[in-house]
Amino acid sequence: MKSIKRIGLCISLLILIIFVTSCDGDNKITGDSKEEQIKKSFAKTLEMYPIKNLEDLYDKEGYRDGEFKKGDKGTWVIRSEMKIQLKGENLESRGVVLEINRNTRTAKGNYIVREVVEDSDGMTHNHTKRYPVKNGK
Repeated sequence: MKSIKRIGLCISLLILIIFVTSCDGDNKITGDSKEEQIKKSFAKTLEMYPIKNLEDLYDKEGYRDGEFKKGDKGTWVIRSEMKIQLKGENLESRGVVLEINRNTRTAKGNYIVREVVEDSDGMTHNHTKRYPVKNGK
């Protein structure tokens, strides 16, 4: 008799635990389904678009450690490269590396042309030419 009561108590406790853990209180409080919550979050993200002035987007505060002062916008490094190899020709790469100082609104960097050449021994060599770029000129 005691074992039947114990088994019944364990089953009741198990059912209670399953019921409590399976009920999601988040949806009951707001009355929103997961789909509605996602739609609201997406709509909140899209509220800022269309952007009339891109400076508004770029000037948003991000993570800052003790190294940065309050008004420091920092320096961006942008790199873009494209590689082309036509049949029977060497691999050629053209790209640019720009450092944009957002405090002084200046940019400097290099336009880089690189050609990968294979010699008669099968060894590859890079021939690199760098052209300086300053403030888009």
